[in-house]
Amino acid sequence: MIKRFCPLCASPSPEVFFQRRNVPVHQNMACASAEEARQFTRGDLLLAFCRTCGFVSNAAFDPGNLRYSAAYDNTQSCSPYFKRYLTELAESLLTKYCLEGKVVIEVGCGKGEFLRLLCKNGRNRGIGFDPSYVGPDTAEQGAVRFIRTFYDSQQNQFAPDFVCCRHVIEHVQSPLDMLRAVRQAIGNRMNSFVYFETPALPWILDTVTFWDFFYEHCSYLTAENLTWAFEQAGFQVLEAPSAFDGQYICVEARPALANRIAEPAMPRGVPDLWSKIQSFLARLKQRMEACEEKVDLYNKAGGCAIWGAAGKGTTLVNTIDPQNRRVRFLIDINPAKHGKYVPGTGHQIVSPSYLREQGSRIAGIVNMNPNYLEENRSILSQMSLDIPIVSL
Repeated sequence: MIKRFCPLCASPSPEVFFQRRNVPVHQNMACASAEEARQFTRGDLLLAFCRTCGFVSNAAFDPGNLRYSAAYDNTQSCSPYFKRYLTELAESLLTKYCLEGKVVIEVGCGKGEFLRLLCKNGRNRGIGFDPSYVGPDTAEQGAVRFIRTFYDSQQNQFAPDFVCCRHVIEHVQSPLDMLRAVRQAIGNRMNSFVYFETPALPWILDTVTFWDFFYEHCSYLTAENLTWAFEQAGFQVLEAPSAFDGQYICVEARPALANRIAEPAMPRGVPDLWSKIQSFLARLKQRMEACEEKVDLYNKAGGCAIWGAAGKGTTLVNTIDPQNRRVRFLIDINPAKHGKYVPGTGHQIVSPSYLREQGSRIAGIVNMNPNYLEENRSILSQMSLDIPIVSL
């Protein structure tokens, strides 16, 4: 059923501006066989813009299509570049919020890497919530505990001093409900802090990175409307900077004092965001054609590979190579994905070392995230492989 109201501010008639039909509903769930990949559950992507608050949502999203389980894997910390980012972020938060001897909750902890960093060497006691978590029930000599379920307002028995939630809210149909649940779980602990991180919609639009629009992500936010949502939920926003070279929005907040809570003003910058959307749409066709030309150039010269088999790479091949004829395979450094297949298209996912055997069959590699380009070039150099690799 198409949503007729904005899921964030409840204004009527958000305007659909971007459509992709029959797309795989998961981008981070590699399949055991090509046939399973081709039969993967599909849904429609109808991105709608709210002219009141600037929130972008998938008007055709059905949460019943999704199956978050141990098979789901969006681990990024296999990359040294990303691991450095996580380590520096953890150290920054530990210092800024004097996190020592505290209770830390991570909502959507994935495989638990970031929570372990926050609790390393017994600094803090951590509880991670995620139905897709795989691993031991505890870590860091028992200081960290993992619970294989979604986090909700009923988890208030843990009394957190700090709540972090990285790259989860974009998967949630009603972000405001999620923030209210976190606020309710914090209760009267007015000295608690929260940290949220999510993809930045303005970066996607400015760079025309159309492969960052996919079904799993049903909610796209800006610093302005995410701040508004936090304030609506009863938080005081301390900072809302960008991170990861502009690709992420980060919100740091604390519970607002009851006598200081006022009705937040609606987000500013909505007309400017609509202008960005119009610019994105005006450049989209040329951008897609340029991507296809680059892939076809390598394919005709001897073979094209994609580096990155997560959301970006999965979305790109489902968009420009749905019949699996232009791209030989996708490369990923996450060993859990090696030998598996991309949902929707059935492209094989291989390790970088696979290029030692197949490198002569590849004329060029398309790199999905510019932040990893130099790291991936270094991996090729270490294997003495002279294969061109470029970002789109």
